[in-house]
Amino acid sequence: MDPKKFSLYLIKNLIILLVATFVFSSITLEFPSLLQGVFGDVYEYAKPETQKSVIAELAETCSSLESGNAVTISQICTNMSMLDSMKDSCREYRDLKRRGEPIANEEEVEQSCMQIESGELERQCDEMKKSSLMPDFGRVGALCKDYKAGKINGKEFFYGVVSSPLGSNQMPSTGIFDRYNKAIGYLNSNRVFYFIILSILLALLYLILRSTNLFLSMLAGISFSIGVLILLPYLGILLYDKLVGIDTTSILMSMFGLGGFDLKSILSVVLLLFLRTYNGSIITIGIVFLGIGAAVKIHGKFWRKDKKPNPKKRIKKN
Repeated sequence: MDPKKFSLYLIKNLIILLVATFVFSSITLEFPSLLQGVFGDVYEYAKPETQKSVIAELAETCSSLESGNAVTISQICTNMSMLDSMKDSCREYRDLKRRGEPIANEEEVEQSCMQIESGELERQCDEMKKSSLMPDFGRVGALCKDYKAGKINGKEFFYGVVSSPLGSNQMPSTGIFDRYNKAIGYLNSNRVFYFIILSILLALLYLILRSTNLFLSMLAGISFSIGVLILLPYLGILLYDKLVGIDTTSILMSMFGLGGFDLKSILSVVLLLFLRTYNGSIITIGIVFLGIGAAVKIHGKFWRKDKKPNPKKRIKKN
C-alpha cells in the first residue's frame, strides 16, 4: 500500500475512534443508573409467567422481613444495633452456662456466639461493605408495603428491590468494576487530552493532503463515518428486536434460582446494555454528524458537476 494512502487511512480512523469515544464517554458518569435501568429491562423483556413467578418470590421475601423469622448476614451488617444486641445475648448465654442453667438449642447458640465473639461476623460485614453491593433492607421493606398497598406495580417493585444495592448511586468497587471506575475517572478528569490528540491528528491530516478542498472533503467523510459508527449499532439492535426479539426470561429465572440461562438471553442482556448507552443527546449528535457529512458530500458532487466544461458551449474560432 502507498505510504501516503496508509497514513491517511490510519489518521482518518483514529479521528473517528477518538471522537466516538469522547461522545460515548458521557454515559460512564451515569454507569450505576445505567445498570439499574438494565435490571428493569431484564424484567420487562421476560415472559409474563416468569415475571409473575419472580414477583411471587419477592413477595415471600417481604413476608420473611415482616415476620422477622429470617435474619441474614446482610440484615445484620446493615443494622449494627442488631449486632450489638446479639453480642449482649451471647454474654447472657455465657452467664447462664456458668451457672449451669438449662439452655434451649444450646449447640446452635454456641456456634453463633463463637462466630460473633471471634470477630468473624464483623470481618464478613467489613468485606460486604467494601463491595458496595449490600441491599438496603429499610428500602426493601418500604417497597414491600407500597407493592401490597397497590402504590407500585410489579415492574417497579422488582426494579426497586434488585437495584437497592446500587441505591447510593456509587459504582461497585469490587474487581473489574474498581479498575474500570479508576480508568474512566482518569479519562473524564483529563478530557483536554482528547482535544490535544484531535488537534495533532487534524494537523497531520492537513500536512499530508496540502489542500484545503481535499482536507474539507476528508472531514466530511470522517463526519459521515462518525455518524454511521454512532447510529448503526442502535439501529441494528432495534432491527434485531423487531425481527428476532429480545428475550431475557432465562436470565430473570436464574437470578432467583428458578433455572439456568441460555445464549439468547445473554445476548439479549448485552444488547440491552448497549441500548441503554444511547440517550437523546448521543442520538442527536450521531444524526448531526451523519447529516453534515452527507450534505457536504452531496454538495461536493453537484459543485464538481457544475465545474465541468460543457463542450456544447464552446465557440469555434475561425
